[in-house]
Amino acid sequence: MGGTSQRAGGLYGVLDALRTGTQIPPEVALDPAQLAGKSQIEIADLIASALAPVDGTQDSEAARDSVSRSLSELLEADPTADLANLNAMQIDGVVEGYIAHDLAHRIELDVGKAVLDKADSYAEGVERLQDMKSYVRQEVARAFRARRGTQPMSRQNAASMSDAILRDTFDIFESYL
Repeated sequence: MGGTSQRAGGLYGVLDALRTGTQIPPEVALDPAQLAGKSQIEIADLIASALAPVDGTQDSEAARDSVSRSLSELLEADPTADLANLNAMQIDGVVEGYIAHDLAHRIELDVGKAVLDKADSYAEGVERLQDMKSYVRQEVARAFRARRGTQPMSRQNAASMSDAILRDTFDIFESYL
């Protein structure tokens, strides 16, 4: 849970720093000068690699994939988006997408085998995993909708929101384990 939360906060911190021209969070090895002259896809790759450097673990691979997917989804929805200058709503959307993708990866990596083993059939196990992932996506979207208008996004609430959603997911689907 901690990795998702930290990266959610880090992703928000990076995108907000790029937007405002402030310092990138010190724990993220990304120099804004590296982004000059790069395509949006290249910028997305640099951001994903900075937030989840290659270390050979499934966790970092899943995190990098989640960051990449969320940035790619934004670029698909808005091909004119500038990843080095996103507005607050776009940043929220990217962080929301990251959390949803990464929590789904977490579920698969952490409990996927147990869910598949406990199910009566492989197909039922796959369906249960899909139910859990769908629930996570819905809960992430619900949490972001509930937060909009009440408090601005920050590194802290991006992190705490992802912790709460993952905890709730495991509580609700405990019987699958």
